[in-house]
Amino acid sequence: MRTVWVETESERRRMVNPRKAYPVDPGLIPVFDRSGRANLGHALETVVLVELERRRASVSYVRTPQGREVDFLVRGAGGGAELIQVCADPTVAAVGERELRALEEAGQLFPGAGKRLLTLTHDGDPGEVPAGVEAHPAYEWLLARPS
Repeated sequence: MRTVWVETESERRRMVNPRKAYPVDPGLIPVFDRSGRANLGHALETVVLVELERRRASVSYVRTPQGREVDFLVRGAGGGAELIQVCADPTVAAVGERELRALEEAGQLFPGAGKRLLTLTHDGDPGEVPAGVEAHPAYEWLLARPS
């Protein structure tokens, strides 16, 4: 299992907020999730985390004061920061709106960070994306050369 801590300067807050747990391989998700549901969103998040670790990025997650969550706050060796939200299908209006709202709120907490929404496919493009947010399929991001 891999774990990701909440982003905070307060050690107490870090200990109180639960760590997000990911299996070392998305193929292991059914071992831990016995519901029988297809859990594409969690599998896609796991793939993104594995790639972030392969790129040797420092990874945490963000919980906004409004209670929304952004999957990853990434800090690379170059010192830049990026907020990454992973969503298998943001075309469902409520889901896409929730994911983008969380990115916008987290962007206010980390104004210098880039904002990115990764989806499962091109068909999963949420349509209207706020300025400053890059949205594209995860496979394009996975295949792109890290900057």
